[in-house]
Amino acid sequence: MQELKVLFLMGPADCNDAHIPAYSDDFLKNLSAELGVRVSNGTLEEVAAQELPVFFIASGGAEPGFLKSHTAVKPPYILLTTPAYNSLAAAMEILGYLEEQGKPGEILHGSIESIAKRLGVLMRVATAKRKISGMRLGAIGKPSGLISSEADAEKLKTASGMEIVDLSLDELVAEYRKGGYPENEWTKELKAAGYDPDEVEQALNVYGATCRMIERHNLQAVTIRCFDLLSLIHTTGCLALAILNAQGIPAACEGDTKSLASMVILNAITGQSSFMANPSCMDDQTMEIVFAHCTLPIDMPDRYRLTTHFESGIGVAVAGDVSLGKVTVFKCNDTLTRHYAGRAELLECPHREDLCRTQMRLKMLDGVDYFAHGPISNHHMIVKGDWVDEINEFFL
Repeated sequence: MQELKVLFLMGPADCNDAHIPAYSDDFLKNLSAELGVRVSNGTLEEVAAQELPVFFIASGGAEPGFLKSHTAVKPPYILLTTPAYNSLAAAMEILGYLEEQGKPGEILHGSIESIAKRLGVLMRVATAKRKISGMRLGAIGKPSGLISSEADAEKLKTASGMEIVDLSLDELVAEYRKGGYPENEWTKELKAAGYDPDEVEQALNVYGATCRMIERHNLQAVTIRCFDLLSLIHTTGCLALAILNAQGIPAACEGDTKSLASMVILNAITGQSSFMANPSCMDDQTMEIVFAHCTLPIDMPDRYRLTTHFESGIGVAVAGDVSLGKVTVFKCNDTLTRHYAGRAELLECPHREDLCRTQMRLKMLDGVDYFAHGPISNHHMIVKGDWVDEINEFFL
């Protein structure tokens, strides 16, 4: 079980109830059970070293202890409280002080369930921010035909700590011509899917070439100007991206670095791969949008078949069927000053002949106005589950 250390603070023993330590231990045990994370008392050094430092304000009179210790911890200051022993009152005094100092803070109070839910969001976001900082995002070729999808590398690094590494498509082609790829569960599964073995082998060699570039340049994510591969090597990058995403390496289509940054952030928050897709048609009356693209993470569908790339009719693309239910649609800009996180219901995975191979018909629970009046470029990411609270917290 994951562990969270909290800094236990209470007032002087001579003016507080002797039962406070035992009561606090029971409170933390109940919180641990609800959160699924072991929450226990730790030293100031242990708490300060965590991605999310938490102060456990166990009673009234804890204010001087907080004042003495808080400078060793980076903000925001999370104040965990109980419904007893003037814990909330002390936390409010502390939060008032922090506001006067212009320092961010938050009180966690209420039922064990509500505290655990909020604490889980804060922990996940803090971990995600640490994870993405310093990540190297490989851009193999510039966006092809996309006029609003290239991230400003300097702005992205300033905002997030992520670094874009520009790489040549010629290097990928040279690696492809060497041939070879790592065998794993996904390559074996794809070769057993019953599609043209020569076409699959070509597509998997793109995967192998990309893997070698990822290792050579120490990349943690990648996007490929994939349309150029159609004329250069007469295959696509669809299978390569499908496998990489399934392996936890965010991989975007068409050299789209804004989408790649969005995929990286979404993966860091959720721990899941996401489907990068075009909004292909929408209805403002039913609030439905059909999203489509020729690849998706190979671990995402319940079943899939291999077919050709839509626009070209060559190579190997993935037509998948994903479990119906709650999904989240997400996109952010390169300065992280604007984002969209929409709750949606996956209603159907159609198989229209006039759209890219994997298709999802979504009911957007907040409507389609964003897409009609101010979308962040074309491509958007779709992930299973409801992650809107976590995403919105990330961008606060």
